[in-house]
Amino acid sequence: MAEKKLQLTIVTPEKMVVSEDVDQVNVPGVDGDLGVLYDHASILSTLRPGQLSYETEREKGRETTHMVVSGGYLEVTDNRVIVLAETAEFLDQIDKARAEKSRIKAEEALARADLSDEEFEKAQHKLFRATARLENTLED
Repeated sequence: MAEKKLQLTIVTPEKMVVSEDVDQVNVPGVDGDLGVLYDHASILSTLRPGQLSYETEREKGRETTHMVVSGGYLEVTDNRVIVLAETAEFLDQIDKARAEKSRIKAEEALARADLSDEEFEKAQHKLFRATARLENTLED
């Protein structure tokens, strides 16, 4: 019997980040987290900043890989999962000090009373991204 795997592709505007067969994908959808398994119904969704993970059975056991995406889109069809992300970083690649500076700057921007709706949305998105990067980084 053939293995029941999902073909996962994660792409940013700069590069292809992941292209491999996996058992499960978990993504941060705008309406809540989504888990995708083999034979999942077709779906198209917008992603919010947050943690994306995928699981693969390896020779030494099940391996889970975690990363942070800052938004984008998800398409699931015919056991293919395509993530078009604004950015995607593996947890061990995140610069915590830079993320903390971004969080502080976004909070300061949101505290201003004179923000337009567009400025508010941009600052809020930056805060969500920085928070996701900080919440999901591995401890030193």
